[in-house]
Amino acid sequence: MDDDVFNRIANLEDELEDIGYIEGLEAGKVIGRIEGREMGCDNGLGIGRDLGFYHGWVQQWLRTAKVRPGLVPDRVLKKLTALQSAIDDVPMANGEGADFGDRLKAIQLKFKT
Repeated sequence: MDDDVFNRIANLEDELEDIGYIEGLEAGKVIGRIEGREMGCDNGLGIGRDLGFYHGWVQQWLRTAKVRPGLVPDRVLKKLTALQSAIDDVPMANGEGADFGDRLKAIQLKFKT
């Protein structure tokens, strides 16, 4: 009986370490999901705001070109159309191939030229 109690005491540190590891792993998963969701919302908000700006800007110039023919040169119209196409190609949901950062950078570069 004394050996059994002694063995339990000797193994107590390992048992508590295993319990702590499992509890810490579960707590880390919960905290990681919360932090990931917050980061995704922050980044998504910024990307959406930027895309909305570019979309509105392009739409305004395309409407202006329609109302006032000849005001916007053809080469600028081509660039506006290409920019609108790039904006339209951005997926509305996160998933495979939804490289929002790269797509936004490409749109920003088209906007600057």
